[in-house]
Parts: sequence; C-alpha cells; structure tokens
Amino acid sequence: MDVADPGLPAAEPPGYGPKVAFLSALPGMERVIETHMAHVFLFADRVLKLKKPVALGMLDHRTLAARHRACAAELRLNRELAGDGVYRGLLPLVVVAGRMGVGGPGRVVDWLVHMRRLPADRMLDRLVTERRPVERSLLSVLTRDLAAFYRRSRRAGEGRHLARLRQEAEVNAGHLAAMAVHVPQVAVAGLAAVCAHRIRAHKHEIALRERQGLIVEGHGDLRPEHVCLIARPVVFDRVEFSRDIRLADPFDEVGHLALECALLGAPDLGGPLLSGLEAAGLAAPSAGLLSTYRLVRCLSRARLSLDHLRDEGRSDTGRWIAKASAYLAEAARLASA
Repeated sequence: MDVADPGLPAAEPPGYGPKVAFLSALPGMERVIETHMAHVFLFADRVLKLKKPVALGMLDHRTLAARHRACAAELRLNRELAGDGVYRGLLPLVVVAGRMGVGGPGRVVDWLVHMRRLPADRMLDRLVTERRPVERSLLSVLTRDLAAFYRRSRRAGEGRHLARLRQEAEVNAGHLAAMAVHVPQVAVAGLAAVCAHRIRAHKHEIALRERQGLIVEGHGDLRPEHVCLIARPVVFDRVEFSRDIRLADPFDEVGHLALECALLGAPDLGGPLLSGLEAAGLAAPSAGLLSTYRLVRCLSRARLSLDHLRDEGRSDTGRWIAKASAYLAEAARLASA
C-alpha cells in the first residue's frame, strides 16, 4: 500500500495531527476510532492503528523507537492468540521529498499496526446489544481455543498474581474515594473494604493456584468488543504494554467477559463461558474466589469509568457515571451475597 500526500516540509517530521489527517484522507477509509492511546482507521478489508505519542501511567510512547517497540509487541502478543491471519504486520509511515506515504522507501516517521478487518456485525458486543442469538456452538469453540491458549501461555511467578490483586484493590479504593461525589448513592468505601477482606480470605487458594501453574499471561482486557464470533472465533486487542495486567487466572479473565456480557443484557452467557473452560480441562477456582475476582473487576471497571471524568472538556460525563453506577450496583450485590 503506497499512498502519498504533497505539501509536508522535508526538514521536520510531521506532528501527530498531520499524520491523523493524512491517514483519515486515504482512499477507502470509512471510519476513525479514537482511544486514549491510539487512532484506529477502518477500511473495507483492513485496519490501521497509529499509536499516540503519549505517556500514560505504565506506558510511554513519546518517542518513535518506543512506538515501534509497542507496535512490535502488539503484533507478537496478538498473533499468539488471534493468529497471523488477523495481525498482518507492521507498516512504516514514511516521508519522501515532503510527501507522506504508507509503506515503501522513505524516512520513517511512525509505525502502523496492520490488521485484517473483522465483520462488525459478528462482534460479541453487537450480538448481545442487538439481542441477536449467540450460538452456543461458537461459544464452545471460543472457550476451547481460549483454554488451549491458556495452557500454552507463560506462567506467572509465585506471588505475582496475589500482589497484583492487592495493588488493584488499593488503586480502586483510592480512585473511587476521590470520585465518590459522582456516585453518592453508593458506599464506595464499604465496597473497597469488602473487596480487600475477600482477597485476604482467599490468599491461600490464590497462592495454590499460582503454584499449580494456573495463573498465566492472558489477554489482559477480555471484553465482548474484543471477541468476533465467526466460524472460528477471534479474540484480539490483547494488552501489550504491561505483563502484570496480562497475568490472570483464566476463570477471572473469562469471568470478566461474562460480567460484561451480563451488563450488556446477556447474563445467560456466563454459564456456558465458564463451564466451557472446565469442559476443556482447566481446574476451576472455588465459588468464593470466583465471586472475589468478579468483585475486583467491578470496582476496577467502575474506577476506570469515573476516571474518564478527569479528562478536560468531556461532554459525555453522564455516560461514564451511568457505566460506573452499573458496575458498582453489581459490586454491591456481590458484597452482600
């Protein structure tokens, strides 16, 4: 793919805005999605992702070299899960004689992750929100493939997962306390205290699962929008910037997927998803630990939702407060069970 645009100065590399403008104007470009960390450009048969030159907590993409490393890591890690057919490779964004292009010779000014575009109408979140049937046979294939992925994934070191859960609970408690004014109907301090207590109560079981090799490098953000239910289901957009975030109990990660499906209106999918992992031979945690995992996830998602309110100039604060309230309502239900 070799497309150029005239008019860029030859001496200075283009800023992020001109790169976005150039990619947005490419022939066949249908839609642009902006996230905190990237712009994603959707074409009829392909997707290009341009990472933002930002520093956000665990990641720092402000240099070209850092963005190249991040793109290479995204490619490698997602091919382990989604395969080569979805993640096609990396493409350089280049400038030649003041003209920008994708691929080909020239001075590299950025890198793009090149993916095959998956059918939007087969995304799991679309199927659920549009109240279309989710074939149980495809869920069985999905959980079988996920179980195989978890079995071949790298194991966590002892103590890593428990430390990660404790840290997550502490961060959740602090952020939710700071943002509690937006959800006055919820006793966030009480929920955080219950969560910390539950983690302490299950620390021996968590440690045992670590010793048994049941805590692995998973996806890191397994949600319905990252699952495409085609004949051979595809799971994509695996977290590349933090191994600690990827470390998870498979039943925690798939339980998170079940939680998100339930909040979208399909609570009946949780059973097949979790039982599918067991049917594929993975050892399940106790019901109490599974509930604790879900409580941590609810508080984390509520915290992340409310953290959007910190962004300047947001016009969709009501949306994020509503999302946080839904997660907190589920957390309250779990805490009182």
